[in-house]
Amino acid sequence: MLENSEGHEEGGWQAKVKDLVEQIQEPTRFLCVYLDPKTKQVKLVADSESQKNFSESEAFSELKEILTRTNKKKTNLQVYNHLHDSLSCHQIKPVQFHQPDQVVSHDGYDKLPVEILRIIFGFLKPTDLRNILLVSQTWKSVAEEPVLWTGFDLPDVCRRHVQALMMFSNLSLFSKLQHLALSEFFFKLKDEHVELFCDLGLSSIEISNIDLSEVSDQLLGRLVSGCKECVIKVLQDKHWGRPGVNKAISIISEIQDNSNLKSLELIHYDNLIMMATGEKRKMSLTYIPSDFLTRLFKKLDSLALENLLLSSDQLVLIFDHIANLSRFSFRGIHLNATQTTHLINIVGKTSQLKSLSLSEVNLDEIPVMDLAKAINKMETVDFEDVLMEANQIKEILLEIISGDSKMKNLSMTGIKNGINEDNLFDIDAVVFANAVNKLESVNFDGDLPETMIKEVFQVMSLGTNLKTLGTPSNQIAIDTFSNIAEVDPEVLAMALNNLQSVRFDFGGGDEADGCCCLSVAQMQAFFKQLSLKTKLKTILRKEHDDFAVQSNK
Repeated sequence: MLENSEGHEEGGWQAKVKDLVEQIQEPTRFLCVYLDPKTKQVKLVADSESQKNFSESEAFSELKEILTRTNKKKTNLQVYNHLHDSLSCHQIKPVQFHQPDQVVSHDGYDKLPVEILRIIFGFLKPTDLRNILLVSQTWKSVAEEPVLWTGFDLPDVCRRHVQALMMFSNLSLFSKLQHLALSEFFFKLKDEHVELFCDLGLSSIEISNIDLSEVSDQLLGRLVSGCKECVIKVLQDKHWGRPGVNKAISIISEIQDNSNLKSLELIHYDNLIMMATGEKRKMSLTYIPSDFLTRLFKKLDSLALENLLLSSDQLVLIFDHIANLSRFSFRGIHLNATQTTHLINIVGKTSQLKSLSLSEVNLDEIPVMDLAKAINKMETVDFEDVLMEANQIKEILLEIISGDSKMKNLSMTGIKNGINEDNLFDIDAVVFANAVNKLESVNFDGDLPETMIKEVFQVMSLGTNLKTLGTPSNQIAIDTFSNIAEVDPEVLAMALNNLQSVRFDFGGGDEADGCCCLSVAQMQAFFKQLSLKTKLKTILRKEHDDFAVQSNK
């Protein structure tokens, strides 16, 4: 910025200053040159780094010579640091420049309000916060706040070498741990190692794929009890199944009555099909006393159970605690008709539950209206491999269209009826299209009939509440829909640009045998609309980084 100049030479000294500044090799992030109308002094304003780079350049001495030659009232060339005052650069008090290597301090950043620093630091990863701790006492006091360290986990080197773990535990940074992934250690953990984590006040812990045979159950129970969130994953495999069924159950049994747990996920993975039942092998919890489970579950806000074997009494007490939960996931657990009805009745009566996930459950005997009313009280519903009748699904969708539903996210995959036919095929295309476009996200099998696919995108092109297709964590690739090529290119382009996030695999995904079902005309129309007007913020491709979309307003 150049102003109030007195140009005596051809082109004026402003032009010469501009040329010189542009010749400086190091970048100047902030540079202002102006003539003070009161003192008649030529002044430069720059941040500390730019000031240093500029003062060390040949342009500095040449600029000083130009300014003193062309401005008779010039007494001295002064350099200002713009960080020392909140007023405009022309009102900043001068800092006299004496030595070319002088660097003005960064004290100005310390004067920022704590609230502003907290917001700025909130964008940083824990690895970057470690450097912030070293800048100043002010920054350190803000950066040490626990909320900023959410998700901070052990460095990988601590999982590979026991010496590294012990050394890290003696650093002040160790106390900042918020999340502990107790998995894939290259050495066998012992009590002395687990003791290190017990008094940290961890926010969350995940236990999976680890040998804990030399760690006491009581100590692990104490560790879990101190966390707010716990995930235990058991894989039924003699090599990779650690911590193992018995160890997992022992850990649960040792959770203390006064635990801090608010969220518990117990997941058992096993693809072995039992010949007698035709079902996957389950992890049995039947010998855990019901009164213990009652004490464990009563404080929980979120509960997820998967592929387990539970007794009738245990099921009753679990269902009785649903009213206290905000999130309930119940997958791969056998229920008879009476138990299923009891579950849906409780879901329909609760006002606190926001998220429900069910799989391998038969809902086909639940009265149509009872099921629709109960399900539409949820904000998030996930049905996978569930038996339902077409009229049940239709009533749920009609409730969404009516506006009486609280549902925002719906996932329906593998929905079958009693004769193993996909019941989404029997739903009226207009009803299905209007319902899903009332939601924020929807997930369904990609091989929907042509009429249904066309209607979904037709409604979407006119306006939609949808932000994405699929779940936020696992979006459906648009080019994997089997009938997507039948959708009009212009309609598809408008529809996709009404979303906030869209995924393309371009034949690189697992779905549809890696085939891209989009036509060239559809892709051209999409990118043309993208350049004109779009609501898209993100485009995804599998196994590739996301990239942001900048729309023309």
